[in-house]
This record gives sequence, structure tokens and C-alpha cells, in this order.
Amino acid sequence: MLVFDKVSFYPVTALLKLYLIKNDEKVEVNSVNVFKGRVTIEDEEQALDFVRLFTEPEFHVFFDLLAIEIFKKSSNPFEPYGSVPDNIFRELGLVEVTVERKEDIFIVNRTLFFYPDSEGIIGKRIAVVREFVKNDGEYSIEILREINYDKIDEIETPIG
Repeated sequence: MLVFDKVSFYPVTALLKLYLIKNDEKVEVNSVNVFKGRVTIEDEEQALDFVRLFTEPEFHVFFDLLAIEIFKKSSNPFEPYGSVPDNIFRELGLVEVTVERKEDIFIVNRTLFFYPDSEGIIGKRIAVVREFVKNDGEYSIEILREINYDKIDEIETPIG
């Protein structure tokens, strides 16, 4: 169960804390790694829900990944955040989400928009990624390729 400590508007990281509560254990959620060994993922749908928690516009600020998913404008459940016109999505070679299972690992392919790091060394970027999720919530990510998009600043994001 996820629980909010307080409620406010952006910037949420300054005023909100997110907790994972399981039985008597209460753990602050501040990293994608906090779930390892604390969750059970049984199928592809749960694996997709799990990785999307890290990039959902309302929740992504709680995680160290600092990214939102990029969608075709016509099929974006989080419109307007992360929308790219359908023709640009295709022209840039962005990928729609796919999930497959190989034994105890779920492999998720999708396109993410990463925010700049706090030091400003790494700027905004779009990348096609492959995410690996084990049944116990262990998570890792591999960047397959970065995408140059000259209108990256036009992609709407929930924070700045």
C-alpha cells in the first residue's frame, strides 16, 4: 500500500513523502530500488504498472529515475504530459510500450523523457529504454538509444 504523508501541489518533493507499508514495515519511497523484495509481480500487466509508477506524472518526482513516458498524442493516458504528435513519434523512431516475460524477468521496452540532473550537467533527453523487472521488484534499466529532437522543450512536463 502506498500512503501520502501530506498533500500539496508542485513542487511535491519539498512537501510530500511517499511510503510503502507492508504489515508492520513502513519504508519511505525515494528510489526505484526500495521495492526489491517488498513486492510480488506476477504478470506482464503488473510489470507495466510497476514501471509506470516510476514515470507517472503525479508520482515520478518521488523516484531517482526522474523521467516520464513519451506517448503518441492520440494515445496518451496522461495528456498533455509527455505527448509527441503521432507523425513525429514515428519519424523519430520512438517505441510504444511492449512487455514480455522471460522466466522470472519481465522486459519492458518504451520511450522515456529524462529530466536534467540537479547539477545541470546532463540536460533533457529522450531515450528508448529497456527495463528489467524481476518477480520480487528488483529493477534495472538499459538505455538502448538516445533521440535528438530539436523541439524537446515543447514537450509538456508536470514540473518545469
